[in-house]
Amino acid sequence: MAEPSGLIPVGQAARLLMISEERIRQLVKQGYVPRSDKRGYVQLVGSVQGYLRYLKDDERRSAKSAADSRVRDARALEIELRIAERTRDLIPIDDALTDMAELAGMVRSELAGLPARLTRIIDERQKIEAEIDGVLSRLAERAAQKAEGLEAGRSHPAAGTKADA
Repeated sequence: MAEPSGLIPVGQAARLLMISEERIRQLVKQGYVPRSDKRGYVQLVGSVQGYLRYLKDDERRSAKSAADSRVRDARALEIELRIAERTRDLIPIDDALTDMAELAGMVRSELAGLPARLTRIIDERQKIEAEIDGVLSRLAERAAQKAEGLEAGRSHPAAGTKADA
């Protein structure tokens, strides 16, 4: 039963707010619930309003700390990527694609002259050229698949993680 001055026992306030008596005392110490002149009692309205104020503050702190955590994680990832790039554990995709294309061009050039160096017999030369063309076609197809995967990884949210390097 509430006192005429609006005071209720701490236990009753705890039951009303569905928290422990100790938590009520902590909220009083933290300034959310106003202190009462009468020991073991709190103001009914003050305790409800104080508890609501505490919950709102706690919610705001949680949201702010979650946002801060996301910013810290993004900064850490950016730093890791810069370090990986400097230590050559990570290279830009354009550089990788350019190097792959240059290497493929060199292989094609070297293999183009191989049949003529191996034999002067036209039938044998044509068989060797057909085999080389088959090998080059399979390599080109596989390189295109790899390049497609690299390009797709650019827009992937986890691109740049250690597994992609």
